[in-house]
Amino acid sequence: MINGYFDMKDCFNALKLFERMVMIGVKFDLVTILVIIQACAEFGCLKLGMQIHAMAIKFSYSNDLFIVNALLNMYSEIGNLELAHEVFNTVSSHDAALWNSMISTYIEYGYYDEATSLFIRMLKDGIQEDERTVIIMLDLCEKLADSLKGGKSLHCLAIKNGMSLDSSLGNALLSMYTERNCVESVKKVFSEMGNVDVVSCNTLILALARNNLKGEAWELFGIMQESEIKPNSYTVISILASCEDDIYLNTGKSIHGFVIKHGIEINQSLNTALVDMYMNCGNEAAARNLFDRYADKDLISWNALIASYVKNDNADKALLLFKEMIAEVEPNSVTILNILSSCTHVASLPLGQCLHAYIIRRESSLGFNLSLANALLTMYARCGSIRSAEKIFRSLPRKNISSWNTIITGYGLHGHGCDAIRAFKQMLEDDFQPNGVTFISLLSACSHSGLIRKGLEIFHSMVQDFNITPKLAHYGCVVDLLGRGGCLDEAKEFIRLMPIEPDASVWRALLSASGIHTDIQEAKTICENLVQLEPTNPGNYILISNIYAATGLWAEVRKIRTWLRDRGLQKPPGFSWIVVRNQVHSFTAGSRSHPLSNKIYENLSSLLFLVKESGYVPDFSCLSHDEEN
Repeated sequence: MINGYFDMKDCFNALKLFERMVMIGVKFDLVTILVIIQACAEFGCLKLGMQIHAMAIKFSYSNDLFIVNALLNMYSEIGNLELAHEVFNTVSSHDAALWNSMISTYIEYGYYDEATSLFIRMLKDGIQEDERTVIIMLDLCEKLADSLKGGKSLHCLAIKNGMSLDSSLGNALLSMYTERNCVESVKKVFSEMGNVDVVSCNTLILALARNNLKGEAWELFGIMQESEIKPNSYTVISILASCEDDIYLNTGKSIHGFVIKHGIEINQSLNTALVDMYMNCGNEAAARNLFDRYADKDLISWNALIASYVKNDNADKALLLFKEMIAEVEPNSVTILNILSSCTHVASLPLGQCLHAYIIRRESSLGFNLSLANALLTMYARCGSIRSAEKIFRSLPRKNISSWNTIITGYGLHGHGCDAIRAFKQMLEDDFQPNGVTFISLLSACSHSGLIRKGLEIFHSMVQDFNITPKLAHYGCVVDLLGRGGCLDEAKEFIRLMPIEPDASVWRALLSASGIHTDIQEAKTICENLVQLEPTNPGNYILISNIYAATGLWAEVRKIRTWLRDRGLQKPPGFSWIVVRNQVHSFTAGSRSHPLSNKIYENLSSLLFLVKESGYVPDFSCLSHDEEN
C-alpha cells in the first residue's frame, strides 16, 4: 500500500500510512525504509527526513548502499547539500551509483569545480565508472563555456571501457556535440548508435538546422514520418530552427499545418517556436495571433517575443510588450537585458533610468549580474549620459573585458578620445588583456576626436605589442581616421598596402571622406570599386549622388536616380522617433501612418512659416538626397 501511494505520487498518504504502521507495531524492513526515504524527498520536509534517517541508523539499515544513496538523494532534493555530503563521507565503501549521486548533486547546486574534482578522485580511487557517470559528466560539459576537450575525453573514456552507444549514452554525446556546434561529430555518433530514438533524431535535426544543412534536416524529418519513430513536438521545434527568414515562410506554414493535421500537442515550447518562426519569416500578425491566443504563456514565451522584436529592429513594440508582460509575469535578467537594448536603440534615457531603478529595487532577487551592469553602461553612454555610465563603471564590484570595451566605446561616442585612451591605459594597468573589439572602440574614438597620430600608434601597437591580427573592421577604422582628418592620399596608400582585399565598408569610409572634402574625381573612382563589390546596394549610389548634389552636379544626380529607378533599386527609408510619456512614436519621411499625423503636419507648417518669416534661409548643401522630393 505504501509503495502504491508512492507510485501514484501521493507521498502524504504514503507517509501517513507508514506512521500508522509504526504506531500499531507492525515491523518494517529495508524495502519500507527505502520507499519512505524517497517519499520524504518528494514531500520536501527536512525534519521528517532526519527522523527517517535516525530510524534507518537505529535499525541498522544505514550501511546498506541503496539506503545511503536514497538518503543522499533525499537531502539533495530537500535542499541540504551539507547533509548530503556528510552522508557520502560516512560510508567507507562507495560504489559507482553513490559517486554518481554526489557528483550529480554538486552539478545541480552549481558546484562545477567540486563535481570535476570528485570525478577525478573517483578515477584515482579505482572506482569503476559506468555509463551513468559519463552521462552526468557530459551534462556538466554542456554547462561549461569551454569544455569541448573534456567532452571528447569522456567520449574516448566510454570507447576505451567498451561502453555501448545505447540511446542514453548516445543521446548525451549527441547533445554535448550539438551544444558545441560540432555537426560532423553529431552525425558520426548518430551513425554509430545501436538504437536511435526520437530524442536522437530530434538532436541531429537541430544540429543540422543550426549549421544551415537544411536539406539533410528535412531528409531526416521525412524518414521519421515513414518509420516507427514518429515526430513529436520537439522534432517540430528542431526543424523550425531551419526557418529563419521570409523565404521560408511557406515552409514554416507547412510545418504548422503538419502539427495541426497530426494532432501534435502545441505546448509552451512549441508555441514559442512557432511564434519565433513567424516573426523571423516576417509574418508578425500570425506570430501575435498565436502568442495572444495561448493561455498559459510563461516567462520564456514573453522573453522570446520581446527578443524577436528587438532582433527585428522593432524596439517600440518590444517596449509595449514589456508593459503588457509585467502585468502577467515577473521579468528576469534576460527580459531586462532585451528591454535595455530597446532603450538604447530608441535612445530613451528616461525609460532606461526607470529600468535602472527597477533593477536596484529587485537587486535581492536578481543579484549582481555583470551582463546587466554592462547593458546599463551601454544604455547610458548611447543615450547621452556618459557621466552616469562612468558612475556605474566605477561602482562595479568586478569588471570584465566587455565592461572596459563599453566605457571606451562610450567615450568615443561622446568625442572624448583622450578619456578613451586613459581608460585603455588603466585597463592595461589592471591586468586586462585587450581584444579586437577594444581596438575597434579605440580607433573609432580617435577618429571622432581627430586624434590621427595617436590612432595610428594604437593600430601599430595592436599588431606589434598585443599580437592581434587586424580584421577588415580595424582597417576600415584607420581609413575613416585618415579620411576624416583630410589625409586622403595617406588613406589611399593605406588601402593599397593592406594585406587583405578591402571590402565595401573600407571603400565606403574612403568615399565618405572624399565627400566631406569634395574630391569628385576621387569619389568617382571609389564608387566604381564599390559597385563592383556591391552592385545591388542602393546606399552606395545614394552616397555618390549626395556628393554630386553637394557640388551642384545635378545632371549626374539625375543620371544616378534614373539608373536606380530602371533597375528597381530603392534604399529603405530612414526613420526617426521620439519618446513621449514612455511611449515611442516613430516616423518616416512623408508618412501619414501616425494617428495624429494631421495635427503634426499642421504644427510643422506653422513652424516652417515662423522660421521663414524670421528670415531663415534653408541650406540644402548637406541634405541627404535619398528621397525623390
